[in-house]
Amino acid sequence: MKKIFSSILASFLLLSGTGCSDDYLETNPTDSVSDEALFSTVAGAETALNGMLRFTYMYHGDHDRFGQKSIDIIMDMMADDLLQTERGYGWLVSWYQYLSSTDATRSELEFVWSYYYDLIDNANLIILNVDDAGDYDFNELLAKSIKGQAYAIRAYSHYQLVQIFAKRYEQGGGNGHLGVPLVLDDSGEPLPRSTVNEVYAQIVKDIDSAISLLKEADYDQEWPNKSYITLPVAQGIKARVALTTGDWSTAATMANTARQDYDLTDDYKGGWMDYTDEEWMWGADVISEQQTSYASLGSQIDPFFGGYATLGSHKLGSTEMVEYMADSDLRKQLFQPEKFFSQAVINTYFAKGKFKYVGYKFSGYGSWENDYLFMKAGEMYLIEAEALARLGRDADAQNVIFGLTQNRDPEAVKPTVTGEELIRHILMERRCDLWGEGFRWLDIKRLGIPMDRRNKGHNDTFWNGVDYLEPSDWRMTFLIPKQELDSNPNMVQNDTK
Repeated sequence: MKKIFSSILASFLLLSGTGCSDDYLETNPTDSVSDEALFSTVAGAETALNGMLRFTYMYHGDHDRFGQKSIDIIMDMMADDLLQTERGYGWLVSWYQYLSSTDATRSELEFVWSYYYDLIDNANLIILNVDDAGDYDFNELLAKSIKGQAYAIRAYSHYQLVQIFAKRYEQGGGNGHLGVPLVLDDSGEPLPRSTVNEVYAQIVKDIDSAISLLKEADYDQEWPNKSYITLPVAQGIKARVALTTGDWSTAATMANTARQDYDLTDDYKGGWMDYTDEEWMWGADVISEQQTSYASLGSQIDPFFGGYATLGSHKLGSTEMVEYMADSDLRKQLFQPEKFFSQAVINTYFAKGKFKYVGYKFSGYGSWENDYLFMKAGEMYLIEAEALARLGRDADAQNVIFGLTQNRDPEAVKPTVTGEELIRHILMERRCDLWGEGFRWLDIKRLGIPMDRRNKGHNDTFWNGVDYLEPSDWRMTFLIPKQELDSNPNMVQNDTK
């Protein structure tokens, strides 16, 4: 083995909280460890896993790069339901204006690409080496859980990449168009782009391996917090993939199975920044030594945080989405600060009330230790309901979506609509429930519908002419970063016309 596993080791030291509060600024470790040494024991493989999971919420060199949630907010900023009407401090604006995704030379574009491939590289090292640990027989269940999580991360990372950097998966089509490179070993060899169909086939194979290993391990109860990928999380990832590929039966079954051990929140208005909430399935427990201050989701989206959102980059909900909800809906009330706060508070934290529908869903109410949400049970209800509706099982879909909405709105009633109207209702509920969680742009692409910001509260002088994009518009697919093109002779750029 030639690789040095230094980045994983450095990340683990951060995860364990051994450094001072500025440790997240350190990107190079003071020493490194070889693969042979790290994987000589299962405990070493666990160190590698911890470092990889820490990678999903650590500082990555700039204030708009804080792991998975930085990409999640990009996915919403590029769509129609999450907006800011002024430049503020400028963070994320180039994504909103489709400048970062359409310029192959941008460093922020390269970050998205390399973030997922770094996770894949590290997952591969675990997959390839953990079985050879000297104490494998003694720690077999732990080893299987670690390997299962690595398979899940590899599946998840390829899934994110192919959605972002390739044209959409065509349900019922051949999907022979270019996807992304499938990196399945640690050779470091430059690879060509596999087809979209090949990428999804590998994603399904990997997530099935993850589920099988996590079932065999039965180790979920041993992990200290929800940063780890448990069996239900792996099932949730499979449900997401099945929804994208139109495998409705699998989507419905996996989503239903994944959510069984989780309750819907009993404190929706309490904010979505605490991983101990009963609805959270997967998230990052951010402790004081690991919080990344201005380089964080809280800074970018929480009006009470004292970060960029408070200082001029308020994140708003679209008028179409907010006004769809009933006044009794708790989700709507998180865009109506005037109902709960004094004018003095509004003047201090909401830019003197001049913006309509400023969201404080992701608020720690001033705390700098806000946790990161990656998956929740509510999403599983939405996946199951949509899949059932598309299977023509309208009554079942009505029951499932009502199971969610009655938690969000005490006055909700079960829908009676059927067919396409029921699907539209479920998709609107999806927009309302997943605002700010990183799904809207990917959903627009998945559904093959236009990205349309018109008449939704956006500032038309601020969106840089990107107000409406047809599904076939080349800008609905990110360009391959120039750094990858320069280093990989087998790489082919996406179309720009």
